[in-house]
Amino acid sequence: MPQPRSALKLASCAALALAVLAPAPALARDSARDKGLAEIEGRLSDPDTQQAMGDALAGMMAALLDMKAAPFTKAMDKMGKSMGGRPMARNIPDDATLGDLAGPDARRAPAKIARQVPQMMGAMGAMTGVMQEMLPQLEEMGKRMGEQMGKSIERAEQRADRDQD
Repeated sequence: MPQPRSALKLASCAALALAVLAPAPALARDSARDKGLAEIEGRLSDPDTQQAMGDALAGMMAALLDMKAAPFTKAMDKMGKSMGGRPMARNIPDDATLGDLAGPDARRAPAKIARQVPQMMGAMGAMTGVMQEMLPQLEEMGKRMGEQMGKSIERAEQRADRDQD
């Protein structure tokens, strides 16, 4: 009968092995996964999708910058939030927007977003393609790690048996 300490070591090794090997089935190649990655890569790399996403996010930023600031700060004051011990809404004109408070550079943010989102999506598409190309190597790494963990668990069991004697 194993001693509690040896059993704990064995359980720890087994838990570590499970944590390391749990993702291994996800790395198994099949055509459905390959098609899924290719579809994701295609969507991220599609100029029309990139442009649409850039425009949508730029529009959201523009709408956020056009929001009136005073109602927001008044609501914050009601919740008991203050800046430097003074209510925030006191010094903000009723017609001020979040863009006004953010400063003149904030007005350029929507255009910057519209330019940068397509570039970022293109980079993400390229990374997806690289990951797809790396899958065989990742699978081999997972297999080797699994073999090594099996050997480590076997050695731990042998040590536990020796400790028992």
